[in-house]
Amino acid sequence: MSGGVIDEQPAAEDKPQRRLRRSLIVVILIALLPATVYAKLTRNISHIEVTREDLGDDRPAKASTDALNILVVGSDQRDDRYAGERADIIMLVHLSPTRNEAAVISFPRDSLVQLPACRSGERRPGQQRRIGMINSSFSFGGIGCTWKTMEALTGIHIDHFVTVDFTGFKGMVDAIGGVDLCIPEPIRDDYVQLDLPAGWQTLQGEQALGYVRTRHSIGDRSDIGRIQRQQDFVVAMAKKTLSGWTLFNAVRMLGFLNTATMSITTDPALTLGVMLDLGLITRRLSSDQVRFVITPWRYSTSYPGRIEWLQGPAKKLFQSIAADKPLPGTKLRDTQSTVPPPSETDAKHYADHAGPATTLTVPFPPEQPLPTTRPCHQ
Repeated sequence: MSGGVIDEQPAAEDKPQRRLRRSLIVVILIALLPATVYAKLTRNISHIEVTREDLGDDRPAKASTDALNILVVGSDQRDDRYAGERADIIMLVHLSPTRNEAAVISFPRDSLVQLPACRSGERRPGQQRRIGMINSSFSFGGIGCTWKTMEALTGIHIDHFVTVDFTGFKGMVDAIGGVDLCIPEPIRDDYVQLDLPAGWQTLQGEQALGYVRTRHSIGDRSDIGRIQRQQDFVVAMAKKTLSGWTLFNAVRMLGFLNTATMSITTDPALTLGVMLDLGLITRRLSSDQVRFVITPWRYSTSYPGRIEWLQGPAKKLFQSIAADKPLPGTKLRDTQSTVPPPSETDAKHYADHAGPATTLTVPFPPEQPLPTTRPCHQ
């Protein structure tokens, strides 16, 4: 299980009291936000209406519970909103009905999948039904097409979406004073202009963007390794954002909210108030209540450098999320693999490096950055 969210672990005897006190403080702070500030933050957020015409009539049924499924897309949008914009990060966040558990599924951008037909719009040409890269839906049909593609592939009813652009991502990291993260080995990647030594680092905005994009100079150089680093970073950034150092400092928090709201696009129903409420809920989750998962995958034997999904395990995973059930073979808070390994029959056709759904253990950084010479896991 990837490090989870996000809270320091107080002593058992004062944990409930501390959580209640902090929650009350945050509620009061939000209530005291000047109406003009709240209105400005609200205006900062861009909205795109995803319509029935975008999604079609054959959508997956919504679960009979109050669970929420939120599609999160990180795009490489820079100055020109639509010039070659791609979805570099695709995640699906599942929140349980009582909001006491969460699962985050990451979808490798190198996945070859069956893409549905999507109509044109947002100055985009639309998408033809074909086999293609999963992230191409965003390039050809925008967020509405990506939403339709993800529902078609997973059978999961999506309730909301959030997109974040790269420039805004850098600004959010800078607004909270950088993010502390363990770098397991030196990274030198000229493509993303990243040069980092091993050890604990405080990554500023440009470095953070390079870290979540790098793949050529660290680990196995695969998209799977990049996803694992992205998940690590999400956890560390959430911890920093929702820590007392940020949360209870009005200047830092308002700076972060201003940058964040200018950097995201959502559906109209996902308002600032809803997002703040979900943020408060998320802060109360501990590391054993959040599961990060990578869609069960294998390296393609037909298209080198591409990824194909393990259909059996992936289907079980998606069905569990769609029906708001525990992940297959485990309870949500278990730290074991969420899917069984490939069968002997399947293994004959898979490449040597097939990978089941992956869960991660992320070391949380200390409250203050450590010297980079100190080993990460001490």
